[in-house]
Amino acid sequence: MMNIYKKKTILAILLIALLIPFNTSCGNIFKSSNENQSESNQTEKQKKSPPKTLEALENTTENMIKDIQKVVDQRAKTAQEAPEKEKTDQGNEQSQGNEQSQEKQEEKSNGQKSQEDEQGNNQESQDKEQSKEQDQKSDDSKDTPGKIDWDKMIQNAEKLQSSWSNYISVARKDGASNDLIKDYGHQLDLLTTKVMERQEESLLNASNDLYKYYPRFLDLYKHQAPPNIKDMKYYIRKIIIDSQNDHWLQTSESLEAIKQAWETAKSRMEKPDQDVNQKVQEAIDSFSRSVHEKNRPLVKLKGDILIDILEEVK
Repeated sequence: MMNIYKKKTILAILLIALLIPFNTSCGNIFKSSNENQSESNQTEKQKKSPPKTLEALENTTENMIKDIQKVVDQRAKTAQEAPEKEKTDQGNEQSQGNEQSQEKQEEKSNGQKSQEDEQGNNQESQDKEQSKEQDQKSDDSKDTPGKIDWDKMIQNAEKLQSSWSNYISVARKDGASNDLIKDYGHQLDLLTTKVMERQEESLLNASNDLYKYYPRFLDLYKHQAPPNIKDMKYYIRKIIIDSQNDHWLQTSESLEAIKQAWETAKSRMEKPDQDVNQKVQEAIDSFSRSVHEKNRPLVKLKGDILIDILEEVK
């Protein structure tokens, strides 16, 4: 009986001896995990705010995109209204022809009129003609397609080049990779060339393709809204541009990129606003449906709405 008790005691001691290192190891693991998380949060808090130069680069690019998109929208509107205007003009011409024919018949039936009456009619006819010409000029000015303000575009391109020259050394010091700096500089030169040579073709695409680099630069700094939100804005605009050019095959990949960027953004929010996040998710779903349906007007409308809602994310 005594031997059995001794054996149990020895086993218990051995078991305790084996568990002590294991518990210590687990404790170290959890401690290490918590320390890593704490260090990560501390590193994020220690990051400095984005330089004013970087903010100026982003804002200038954003303004260029909006200005070019506005011209594209104006031209689309004019093209859509042109058939209706043509029908209206044809109807007016036919009506005027009938009126003139009726006037001639009345003149024949009434015979010759006095010289005074003829002068009065001539004056009235001239007044009508002048009024028609003025109306026509007014209509023409309203229906003139939007034009790019090249002087403003050149100023913006020069501003981008100047700001970029000032930011390069700062970007390197703040941790930007050589590839990122090289790729941004190449895209900026491409956009500047299109502006200086007044190449309208793919100018909107070139501006938006420059914008896609800003989230990567902003990741180097402290931020309120995750930079992935700007990734979403880039892909939303890309879908709008592709839809306007009937490049629907490319939109599926962009939609997937939007969803992935949104999931990443949510995981990086310190204090997520659930109401705003719900609005964003519903707007993404609605935008996606319109893209799948290839409904160009709704893609533009819902894309703009989604971008506006993303501005609320903090």
